[in-house]
Amino acid sequence: MEEDKTGDISKRAEVVKNWDDFLNKYKKTCDQDEYDEKKNPEGYINLGIGINNMCFDIILPKLTSNDVWTCNPANLQYREAFGIMRLRKALATLMTEFIGTYEPVDPNDLFCFSGVTSCIDTLAHCLADPGEFIMAPTPIYGRINTNFMQRSQVKLWPIPIITHDNTEDSPTLTLEKIKKAYDSAVSQNQTVRALFLINPNNPLGDIYSSELLMDILNFCKEHGLHVIVDEIYALSIFEGGQQFHSTLRFPNLPDKTRTHVLYGITKDFGTAGLRVGAIHTKCQALKKCLMRLALFQNISYPLMDITARFIEDLDWCKSYIKENQKRLTEKFQSCVKRIEEMGLNVRQSEGGFFLWVDFRKVCGSESLAQEKHFFHYLIENAKLYILPGAEMFCEQPGWFRLTFTNSPDHVNEGLNRLEEAVRNYKRIAP
Repeated sequence: MEEDKTGDISKRAEVVKNWDDFLNKYKKTCDQDEYDEKKNPEGYINLGIGINNMCFDIILPKLTSNDVWTCNPANLQYREAFGIMRLRKALATLMTEFIGTYEPVDPNDLFCFSGVTSCIDTLAHCLADPGEFIMAPTPIYGRINTNFMQRSQVKLWPIPIITHDNTEDSPTLTLEKIKKAYDSAVSQNQTVRALFLINPNNPLGDIYSSELLMDILNFCKEHGLHVIVDEIYALSIFEGGQQFHSTLRFPNLPDKTRTHVLYGITKDFGTAGLRVGAIHTKCQALKKCLMRLALFQNISYPLMDITARFIEDLDWCKSYIKENQKRLTEKFQSCVKRIEEMGLNVRQSEGGFFLWVDFRKVCGSESLAQEKHFFHYLIENAKLYILPGAEMFCEQPGWFRLTFTNSPDHVNEGLNRLEEAVRNYKRIAP
């Protein structure tokens, strides 16, 4: 068989071929030998993936009911690739009613793609050129960099929240940190085209205040930057904590044509497999691009219709969201208590699926090698996968993201294994 030659594919494809896909690598490791309480009790526990499996008992009966999981001849034909009107209306109503917007969301401002990952990839393509930058607070979900870079070759410029010399337990994003990062990019003759936020934040769980959001929007207007706000965790917030303030709740956006909001049902509705995401924008030039590019990453038409039917029942949505938030809050609190009993600190969080755990006293924080050594110890000795901070551009070693919303039996067993690993682990030299 003739050997493949590098020149047989494009330079763009070479970037993709050689990409170090950490997340998929360890997901595959876990999937090939997955833990099952009865069938495979020695299998891998995956607490590194961002899923919510705690409400299938509520979601599945609704999703598989005859009035939702159905298909008609119209949806077997070519339709609007950027979202059939029924889906865009259903998403617009959901966002208006539950996320909370200043005025009703216009379905004509929504453009649907096969998941928020596709939305981010498309926006990077439309808002920046190869070699240019999009700023984002770090640590950040590592896939964001992949979404910017892998096809569009747009780079992430970090806004470090947790720095190398950090001494705080819960450092936060500030306008001053944004200004410092932007000035650093400009001083190095780099072109920054946009600022990207996840709100509520992944992995830290912060909910940004309306005051900070407005400061950021004004700063970006002053410098001609687009603002992309990913609100995919908007309804996955904890009871009794800070209230979520959507970017679309402001009566007057400083620069509405450069402000773009993302939403999808993957996280809030525990449906990672459905792949439904949407971009909200008022920018006419961008709208024309999105209408055309949606053909490359569109949701199947039967699934568009099923998703619309699934979220159109607002009474059901209201009941589900309330119960989901209750379960999120209770599970977060119980997991924090359990980890603190191990002698570890967990960063305060307001929402999302993650515990941001401080392992510095276990593995050290002097070098990345220490963090990597502890990560591989967990994989090899505990068969436990949690996400190391380095994969989320965290400057200071020793922090890990742990998902507490996987299936309860997986989470409970994962914490048992973690406790034993922490007790037995021997730190390596810096």
